[in-house]
Amino acid sequence: MNRRIKLCLENIEKKGYDGFLVSNPINISYLSGFRNAEGFLLLNKVKPIYFTNFLYNSEAKNIDIWKTKLCPKDIFNCIVEEIFRLKLKNVAFESKHLTYLEYKKLKEVLIKKHINFSPLSDVIENIRAIKEESEIILINKAIKISLEGFKFIEEIVVEKMTEKDLLVELERFLKIKGDYDLAFSPIIAFGKNTSLPHHIPEETKLKNNKLFLVDLGAKYQRYCADLTRVFFWGKMPNYLKKIYDIIRKSKDLAIRKIKEGVRAKDVDKTAREFIENKGFGKYFGHGLGHGLGMAVHEEPYLNPHSKTILKEGMVITIEPAVYIPGKFGIRLEDIVLVKSNKGETLSNEY
Repeated sequence: MNRRIKLCLENIEKKGYDGFLVSNPINISYLSGFRNAEGFLLLNKVKPIYFTNFLYNSEAKNIDIWKTKLCPKDIFNCIVEEIFRLKLKNVAFESKHLTYLEYKKLKEVLIKKHINFSPLSDVIENIRAIKEESEIILINKAIKISLEGFKFIEEIVVEKMTEKDLLVELERFLKIKGDYDLAFSPIIAFGKNTSLPHHIPEETKLKNNKLFLVDLGAKYQRYCADLTRVFFWGKMPNYLKKIYDIIRKSKDLAIRKIKEGVRAKDVDKTAREFIENKGFGKYFGHGLGHGLGMAVHEEPYLNPHSKTILKEGMVITIEPAVYIPGKFGIRLEDIVLVKSNKGETLSNEY
């Protein structure tokens, strides 16, 4: 049994459970190394059991840490049968990931056998939030590829290129350099489209004296990067440079605040108050950042309502922004490793 599964079992046992049904494919992959696939993982004191179908059965059998259970008909009956066989009495499930219909089907059978089936959230996510050294190495590789992506943009971008044109070229570059898929499809926005935080690239063409924004993330061996930079096609006017400098300064102030023991919401507050004091607070409407790992958005989250205390080993994004509706938006995003006495920026090469 590996360290990650042991930690998970220790956590659920402290809460009084003798079994835990994992349904989030990323969490299953994190615990086992198996690729994201359709299936459920039942953690217990004996040996984890992975329930899957014919499509993934042969691959799943190569994973030593679990027993693979092929379920050709009803996967939920398979799960219930194993819960009975193991004589489990208090089984938890991932409340954020098991659908209501799945929950209802399992609950109806288990309750008849006097087996408690209860929701738990963020058990594995909280373990994932603290990165191992091997994970940080992979994240750094994804960051390196992503930074190369920005340099690639500067080499190929030309006037009258559309957002979609740039998207196609950039995705190809990042996939060749990294994994076959990306952390997310890049956000590429020209001109006033930059005012839309999650703009979907379209046929808008790059014109002279226009701002453009690129939010991209390569993936390397399942680990993600997430970086945002802004460019200006021509000479940046003073009013844009002023806001750019405000965003850059707020980001730098937030990063200086980061270290183990600091509240996540206080890091958010540092950047947010600086932007507010400059008169642009109402144009910064999202959280300052989020955790990064096997998912591009994961624990912890940095926003005014966060209850998280930063811990050494967390990897987080810092991405302050100002969006002026219908005109423009500026967002700068870097990736920071939380250390005992500081925040170490992992993405400051570009």
